[in-house]
Amino acid sequence: MQQLAWQTRAVPSSGGAVVATVRGDLDRGDREQFVAHLADLLVRHQRVVLETAELRPRHASVVHVFTEALARTGGWPSACLAIVAPDPSLAALLTGSGTTHRVPVFDDVAEALAHLDDRPELLRDWWRFTVDPHAPGRARQNVRETCTRWGVSDSVREAAEIVVTELVTNSVEHATSASVVEIESRAATLRVTVRDYGVGYRIPAADTWTAPPTSSPRGRGLAMVAAVSREWGLRRHPDGVTIWSEMTPESVGA
Repeated sequence: MQQLAWQTRAVPSSGGAVVATVRGDLDRGDREQFVAHLADLLVRHQRVVLETAELRPRHASVVHVFTEALARTGGWPSACLAIVAPDPSLAALLTGSGTTHRVPVFDDVAEALAHLDDRPELLRDWWRFTVDPHAPGRARQNVRETCTRWGVSDSVREAAEIVVTELVTNSVEHATSASVVEIESRAATLRVTVRDYGVGYRIPAADTWTAPPTSSPRGRGLAMVAAVSREWGLRRHPDGVTIWSEMTPESVGA
């Protein structure tokens, strides 16, 4: 196997962007080192074009090194990454894994530099919360800050804050479990997903759920989620439930 080798060069008149060339075989054992090196480049330069024609993946899972590096550095717009001319096997992995929705791929450096600051097709972030009465507030704050950074409209952001607050509250108070919150932005649609690990409690499916009377002391959380969602639903797991909600400016009355 050929060890990984990096070369980095500045690009005049590019606003501080750099072009990095990486060569060699990328195996699972190299994954952490690769992510750390790429994340360091993104922290120091913010805008990185990565030439990968001679980077050969030795396991399918290594394709996630690019999105992992972005996640460590805050992602777009504070960290912008583009991939140029990937090796054919890497190109297939990038497409098959959906990585190209989050990290654009170009044929040449000039094209990559011209579009380096463009908003990716898909933006994603996630957090894990413990069983803590402060978890809903922390989740709401994280969603607020992320939506602001991504340029999400105020009306959709406010709806997302309602959704995540209610669903994480449900995880803490009813599922009595930790929760994982994921937020995605694609075009005008924002999707919030909350996964809990509670057992022994039941939530009706979205297509059978009905809003409780206004006098009911329980069940109002899902009513609020349904009210601001274009669509919402749930998936059951042996060890908990995932509830998701999608919002658009139209669904929140913007």
